[in-house]
Amino acid sequence: MRRFNFRLQSILNLKEKKLEDERLKLAGIISVLESQKDILLEMNEKKEYLEAQLENITNSQVLDIQNVVGYKNFLNQTAQDIKMQFEIIKKTQFELEEQQIKVNEAYREVKVLEKLKEKQYKNFLFEYEQTQIKEIDDITISRQRRAI
Repeated sequence: MRRFNFRLQSILNLKEKKLEDERLKLAGIISVLESQKDILLEMNEKKEYLEAQLENITNSQVLDIQNVVGYKNFLNQTAQDIKMQFEIIKKTQFELEEQQIKVNEAYREVKVLEKLKEKQYKNFLFEYEQTQIKEIDDITISRQRRAI
């Protein structure tokens, strides 16, 4: 039996490599996004801690205005940092969505070529079977002619 040779195998290999690269980029973006979310969580925890400290200071018997103002300013700065982190996360989520679209496109390209390969392989098998049937028929006919 002769071997099946898919003429577009090199293109399929390139498309599969591209798909793998796109998936790796997607995984990298997901990793960055998760680390950014962790940073945001830490910032929120820090803000809550500072708010609790400020509450303790304002409830104490002796009120240190400088300390209170310092905490308020630091809380405002932390709130700004949290807003900035939200913006960074939004940008990263947008990049993630774009990368998911690229991965889906690469996946579709690979699937189209794989389906074409499968279809060509089925045709190859059908033609091979037809050739085998024809050869068997020729052998049978030639034996019958010799027998006559």
